[in-house]
Order: sequence, then C-alpha cells, then structure tokens
Amino acid sequence: MPSLERLIAEVEPNVITEALTRECIQIQGGEPDTAANKKRSMPFRDVECLAFSFKNLACIDNLRGLDNLTKLQLDNNQIIKIENLAHLVNLTWLDLSFNRITTISGLETLTKLVDLSLFNNQISKIENLDTLANLNVLSLGNNQITQLDTVMYLRQFKQLRLVNLAGNPICKDHDYRSYVLSHVKDLIYLDYRRVNPADVAAAREQHQDEMIELQEREEQQLQEEKLASEREAHSKLMGQANLEGVETLIDDMVKEDPEWARLVQVPNLLDPWNDIRDKFNVATDEFKVAILEQHNKKKMEYEEWLSVVRSYLDEKDQEARKLIVEYEKAKKHTARMVAESAGFADSQILNLKVKLMALKDQLMAIEMEAVEVLDGLVQEFDRAYSELAESNKGQYNTYFTQVRDLQNSFFNQLTSVAMTVFEKYNQENSDVEGLPEDARTLLQDKDSLMNALQASHDAHMQKIDALEDRLVSQELRSANDLTSSNSTWATKRNRERISEIINYVERNMLELDELAGDEDGGEA
Repeated sequence: MPSLERLIAEVEPNVITEALTRECIQIQGGEPDTAANKKRSMPFRDVECLAFSFKNLACIDNLRGLDNLTKLQLDNNQIIKIENLAHLVNLTWLDLSFNRITTISGLETLTKLVDLSLFNNQISKIENLDTLANLNVLSLGNNQITQLDTVMYLRQFKQLRLVNLAGNPICKDHDYRSYVLSHVKDLIYLDYRRVNPADVAAAREQHQDEMIELQEREEQQLQEEKLASEREAHSKLMGQANLEGVETLIDDMVKEDPEWARLVQVPNLLDPWNDIRDKFNVATDEFKVAILEQHNKKKMEYEEWLSVVRSYLDEKDQEARKLIVEYEKAKKHTARMVAESAGFADSQILNLKVKLMALKDQLMAIEMEAVEVLDGLVQEFDRAYSELAESNKGQYNTYFTQVRDLQNSFFNQLTSVAMTVFEKYNQENSDVEGLPEDARTLLQDKDSLMNALQASHDAHMQKIDALEDRLVSQELRSANDLTSSNSTWATKRNRERISEIINYVERNMLELDELAGDEDGGEA
C-alpha cells in the first residue's frame, strides 16, 4: 500500500525552485553550520552534486546555471519524462530510479555519463543511449522490458561493466542469462552477481552460430569504419594541403562533359583516353607528393615560429614578473612599517608611489621592446611563408600546364581517330545502322561530330582552368590570412598588456591612497 506521503505527492506534485535546489546541494565534509552557509551563498555554477530524492517532483525543470554539475539524484519522485537535462554536459552520475518514466530519451548530450540508473520505472525498450560511450554502470532493473533481443543494443558500449536487468519480464526466459553474457561484452557484474568467465564461455558456446555471424558482421563493420576514417583523414589532409579536387579532376572532367555520354557510344572513338588517363595519374601523383612536402614545410615553419615567439615572451614575462614580485614585497614591507610607525606613513607611502611609477616605466619598456621584437618576427615569418606560397604557386602552374598539354594531346588524337571512324562508317555496306542512335547521329554528319569533340574539349579545359584558379587563389589567400592573423594577434596582445599594466598601476595607487587615508583617519 502506498504511503500517505506518496499519495499526497501524487495529488500535489512539487516543482524545482531555487530554494529547493539550495536545500538539495550536497556538501562533502565540513561542519554542518559551514555546509548550511555554503548552500545559502554558493553560486550555482560551483555546485557539483544535487540530490532531489523523495521531493515529489512531477517533472525535471529549472536546473539552469548548474552547468558544472557532475552528480544528480532525481530518484523516488513522480517524473514521467526525461527532459531539460541537455545543458548538464558534465554529468557523470545520474539517478532516475523509482519514477514513472516510460521512454529513455533526452540524454543525448550527456556524453560524460559513467553511471546511469533507471531502476524501477515503466521502460519497455532500451534505446537512445548511443552517444553515452563512457557508460560503465547501467541499471534498468524492475522495468517492462519484454524482448530479449533488445539486450543486443548494449553490445555497442565498450566500457560497460555492470548491468542490472533483474525484475524485467525478459528475466523469465530460460536463455536470459546466457543470452546477456554472450551478447554483451566484458561484463563484470550482471544482476548483482559477479560474472564467472566460465559462464561466459559456456554462454558463447550455447549461442555459437549466432555469435559467429555477429562477429563476422562486426569485423566487417570495423573494417568499413576504418576505411571511412582513413578516407576522412585523407580528405582532411588534401584540404589542408590545398589539394582538394586534384585527385578527382579527371573524373570530374568526364562527369561534367556534356558530350561524353554521346561520344562513348561511338566504337573505338575514346581509345586514346586510357593512355592519357594513365599519364594524367602519374603527373597527379608526382604533383601531390611535391605539394604535401611543401605542406609539411609550411607546418614546420609555423611551429618553429610559434616556438620562438613563446620562448621570447616567456623570457619577457619572467623579467616583468620579477619586477612585480620585488614591488609587492616592498608594498608589504611598507604596510608593516606604516602599521608600526604611523608618523612615517606619508614618507613611506610617497616612496612606494615613486617605486610604483618606476615599475610602470620598466614594465612599459619591456612591453615596447616586445612589440618591436614581435613585429620583426611577424615580418620574418611573413617573408618566409610567402616564399613557400609563391613556390607552391609555381608548382600549381607547372602541374596544370602538364594537364593542359595532356588534354590537348588527347584532343588531337581524338580528332584523328574521329576522322578514321567517320570514314569507316560512311562507306557502303557499313554497319552504322547497328549503332546506338546518338552514335549514328554523330557519324552521319561530320560537322556534328567535330562540334561535339570541340565542346567536349572546351568543357575539359574549362574544368582545368577553374580548378587552377581556385587552388592558386586559395594558396595565396591562406598565406595572407595567416600572416594577417599573426599581426592582428600581436597588436591585440600589446593592447591587452598595456591595459594590464595601467590597471595594475591604478589599482595599486588607489590602495596606497587608501592606506594613507586610513592612517590620517587613525591619527585624527
């Protein structure tokens, strides 16, 4: 029989308010009074653990500002739907047990979850957990899961070690435990019991045929994923090296050729294409090697430049830090002296102000030197990187000249073959009528044939020219963008450092004025 409190909760459900949230903040260790004070004053962004257990909640809401929450307890409430948790991306532990949840949803962004409890709800299907790759503990006991094969869904979670499904209808199936042990890898605990390796081996033997087929599918999937990953990495490298479109150029030329589909129907007409294609691929491979070498040089050039810049700035920062530490020591000494001998306060504080202004001049001098050195480094990098970009431009021009020569050679050969084929099929007793309609149309009119060849050639040349223009423009633009961003960074850094120095001096001058004012007040 439900308790009186539970019956009241069903009639008068509670909602999450700021007051309730503060009440539910969990403070580890410390005295009770201290913990209570922390709860009252703690910024929500600093809260890491909340426990809303037995709070009669009907829904999940009003958790804004708790972005750094890592542990959340919402167990023993009246919650029907998992919602409004998407922003709690740092959660590692979530307890939604003893509620009325019917569907697993709303957890897609909680990719750091390690421990998830949905025990004692009304869930009938294991789903919508695909993004939770770090899941280590999952409790789905006492739900309404009826299909044994739904457990297969859990096989994808490589870190899953503890699963609880006890109390679900599937547990009545005599193959339940063996099915779970054979299909969910590397479990240590299942339904509160430690998994025996011998039981796992026996379970896999029992489901041997299914497991062999499953493993073959998984191996094939892994291979496909590996190939897809390699293709993605290769495509990314081609983009970074400014080679996008080069590998597919010859196929793109054919694909975008308005006449190719007709020309290919004329017997033997495109025979020269195979030889040209082979030469094209050789030229492309050599070009890619050269540009990738240049890409690595550019990366090294930038990394070396960054290393020099960081090393220099670290040296200047150490120099500035040493001066600031000396001043801070003098400030503490002065504060002590003023406290001990109020009569000397004015002279002591005046002396410290002189030191503060001297510190400002020293820090500004360090920064002005840094500006000059950084400006020189930026210009030197600009020169070296631009030389690499210009060298690349030459490589592009050379390659595309080769490609045009090959296309022109193909066009000349194609024209010669076309004349031979045209003459052959315009003799008496030729089998021109046995050709496809497009081929007959071309071979019945010399001008139509030559116009088609010219249109094909023009389309190829336009594709070549367009790609060269795009790649050369991108090469020079990327170099200019990088050098410009370096210059912008150096300017921004200088402004911020100057502002830091001025703010530091003004803040300390105010402190000294306050110290002098306190002493005047004390004497009065």
